[in-house]
Amino acid sequence: MVLKPADLHAKVKAQRYYRDTDFPSVISYERYFGEGRVGPSRVRYVGATAEIGTRAETTASFLAFARRYFASKQGRAELKQGFDQEIGGADFLISELRIGRVRNLGAGTGSFDLPMSVKILGLRTDIHLAVFRVERVLGALLSIGAPGSRLPVSAMTRLAKLMTGRMTAQLGPKIVTAPVVSGLPQAGQTLTASTGTWTGDPTSFAYQWQRCDATGANCAAIAEASQQSYVLAAADVGSTVRVDVTALNGAGTATARSAPTAVVTASAGPTNTALPTILGTPQVGQTLTATTGTWAGNPTGFGFQWQRCNSSGNECAAIPSQTAGTYVVSAADVGSTLRVSVTATNATGSTTAVSAPTAPVT
Repeated sequence: MVLKPADLHAKVKAQRYYRDTDFPSVISYERYFGEGRVGPSRVRYVGATAEIGTRAETTASFLAFARRYFASKQGRAELKQGFDQEIGGADFLISELRIGRVRNLGAGTGSFDLPMSVKILGLRTDIHLAVFRVERVLGALLSIGAPGSRLPVSAMTRLAKLMTGRMTAQLGPKIVTAPVVSGLPQAGQTLTASTGTWTGDPTSFAYQWQRCDATGANCAAIAEASQQSYVLAAADVGSTVRVDVTALNGAGTATARSAPTAVVTASAGPTNTALPTILGTPQVGQTLTATTGTWAGNPTGFGFQWQRCNSSGNECAAIPSQTAGTYVVSAADVGSTLRVSVTATNATGSTTAVSAPTAPVT
């Protein structure tokens, strides 16, 4: 029996490329080969794999090393030697490995394509090794073209982008438990959003509060309400409120939504009409002064509580014993932001409003 080039065709519809049970996935090439294009396709075989590194920096470093290795004379010589040892002797079928120069792949920073060719039954056949990464996952594609025709790098770029899309989808944040809004739904009160729980190790979160009708529908974003906490305003009375939490990691973003609150009621105490502000320079040794803001409802007294937050103004906690209208910035505040809550009191009750955070303390 004499083998013909057509006998070497190996159509790949799907290739399992991730071997960690925590990140199961299948990359499918059926869209590329489908619609009657299997026969004339210039790709005869595609093998795919992906390996996870401990950090994005580690994976990027390894990608750079692999690129330098395959671009070096030593690396090319070792690759050819391995080929000759494994299958080079079968020169009646496959022979004459030639290795080209490393080229940019166009599938992310540092990605590259290594073109090679062999003769299969005397016909020149292109082989490509493409290597790329998404965050801390390194991906590789080995593709063999149709004997006697060229396999361009553009085909490898299309396949690599398909695979990076699948890798990104697996690595991006995914919601496990939806965020929850805590706090009393009453004008002047502060609502706080939890982040929810996520897979994908998010590195940061963003928030957007929304005002909805009394049934929790017809929601719209509240202007400038993009912190983890939100002080209910008079405009919220009769409405419900919910929050969108967006998680971010190196591979992408995803958004989850809380359930709406109960209908917001009017305040039993003073109503804040302009938030308190902080005067002064956020620098160690400097004195910050809180204004009370402006209020309706004729407040008869004010209380203060200074809070220390992270550098983005979230995850705030009260600073013990700092309940005066002024605060002297300490060394413990360096790198943090500061804000102040002001509680206004009248005969019917009390209401708290919170200032915007300062810049990070230096």
